[in-house]
Amino acid sequence: MRLGISLLALCFAPRAQIGGAGQPPAQTTGNVQNAPAATPAQDLCTIQGQVFNAATGEPLKKATLNLQRTDLTPDMMSMPATYSTTSDASGKFGMKDLEPGKYRLTVTRNGFVSTTYGARGLNRPGATLSLTRGQQLKEVVFRLTPHGVVAGRVVDEDGEPVPYVRVQLMTYRYLQGRKQLTYANGASTDDLGDYRIFGVAPGKYFVSATATNQNFPAAQDRSATPQPDEDYVPTYYPGTTDAGNATQIEVTPGGQLRDISLRLSKAHTIRVKGHVTYSVAGRQRVTIYLTPRNPAIGGPMSMRPTQADAKGDFDLRGVAPGSYLLTAVINDGSKTYQARAPIDAGGSNVEGVNLTIGPGIEVSGRVRIEGADAADFGNLRLMLQPREPGGMMFGGFSPAKLDDNRAFKLENVSPGSFNLVVTGLPSGFYLKSVRSDQTDVLANGLNTEAASAPLDVVLRAGAAQVAGTVQNPNTSAPSPGATVVLIPQDNARKDQQTYYRQAGADQNGAFTFKDLPPGEYKLYAWEDLEAGAYMDPDFMKPVESKGEALTLRENDQKSVQLTLIPADPPGGRDKE
Repeated sequence: MRLGISLLALCFAPRAQIGGAGQPPAQTTGNVQNAPAATPAQDLCTIQGQVFNAATGEPLKKATLNLQRTDLTPDMMSMPATYSTTSDASGKFGMKDLEPGKYRLTVTRNGFVSTTYGARGLNRPGATLSLTRGQQLKEVVFRLTPHGVVAGRVVDEDGEPVPYVRVQLMTYRYLQGRKQLTYANGASTDDLGDYRIFGVAPGKYFVSATATNQNFPAAQDRSATPQPDEDYVPTYYPGTTDAGNATQIEVTPGGQLRDISLRLSKAHTIRVKGHVTYSVAGRQRVTIYLTPRNPAIGGPMSMRPTQADAKGDFDLRGVAPGSYLLTAVINDGSKTYQARAPIDAGGSNVEGVNLTIGPGIEVSGRVRIEGADAADFGNLRLMLQPREPGGMMFGGFSPAKLDDNRAFKLENVSPGSFNLVVTGLPSGFYLKSVRSDQTDVLANGLNTEAASAPLDVVLRAGAAQVAGTVQNPNTSAPSPGATVVLIPQDNARKDQQTYYRQAGADQNGAFTFKDLPPGEYKLYAWEDLEAGAYMDPDFMKPVESKGEALTLRENDQKSVQLTLIPADPPGGRDKE
């Protein structure tokens, strides 16, 4: 069943409810510097609509609707204005006194899958709502899909229930251009070994069960009789340790699968032993984490923590074969320090791993401005993000701002490879280049494990803009809610997500991309698009000819009309 949002004829909705009963305050104020000037009362807008149960057609009361501004640039310490209300006994809702602008409207309700206005399907981004001065937008209809439930029991090899087992629903999603098995939802078993996962969106999933290590994190093995090197390993429904042999389950709207039970399997495991040396002052507790090299696999709970003893030695047990990243972390309350090493676990123990934790790395630099110098850079913030998808970062989270000489300093940065992210740019500016001596940081990232020169960051006035509409080829009418993606064509940018831009066409089929770096691009519009699919060359190959080629130069303001790429018919991708 496709989750859609339609416009139906409604009677006049009741007076707007701002912050309904039991809801948070109606408005969260964004940064004052970014807030628009006071809007005359006659120019304020309203939204009215109704929420229904997609399965039964009945109105839904107590649905929470959140409206968030999307066309204002917040700084790092604030969020755009957000408004909320709830649906009444007849499912109707209303909001008033809204400033003109672009918004995202999301609805949630217990027992149903959350969705966004204009979404073409479950887990899709939805469309922007564009409110013009004095607009009264009526007859906005949401049809919410009842969520599913997956439940069952986990037992051990003797048939006894196992508590605290992490049971996860896994599904294939795109990550950095590749489809990978990723975490979607999960729960833990209780003392009877029972689990219940609710809030499940309709779809197909794999089920995995992973037993947690019940040993105290700092416990050392002192068994009088040597214990076998075996442990419970992740088990996939209906009872295999090989994800390739797992059986998919399908959750229908409102469906309840109550007997998805698993028997845990034991397998030979190894130990990872080593020593941590640290130069941080004081007596510190060192925590050791072992995470899969691809953190997406296994979901957010895949870390296996332990602690080093007073001498700095550690013995991590129950490690299944695979590729991991071993990280030692010290947190002294105000700062975090770390060291890490790659681990390839095979059939024998890994011993003699030495990790040295030192003070965090300092990354400094200066910003240069080209093209114009009168803009306000007070909201500019610079920070580092892990370059690898899902990469962990234990230090250096705090963004840096510019001093009076436009210099900046990022302190206590973890070792690793990072991208420099710049936010709060004034309108019309773009990030032209980032260099560390001879290294092009935009293209290659910043390796903080090697000595690096101060960063030279160049911001330039003259960013480009692209606006347009999406047309449905079957009806010749605008296509609201289409997913519009701007894809870089320069080889150095194709594997960097920061150069891709995605937007949902508004209720009129219109879209806008602002503050674009000059370059070669292609522009596409899909009726339905899986998140991140556009970075997969195999996905893009059949539709290459359907993109609109664009050459953007400084200060360009281009207008484009795009033809919608229809959703795939039942049974798979369009054959071309």
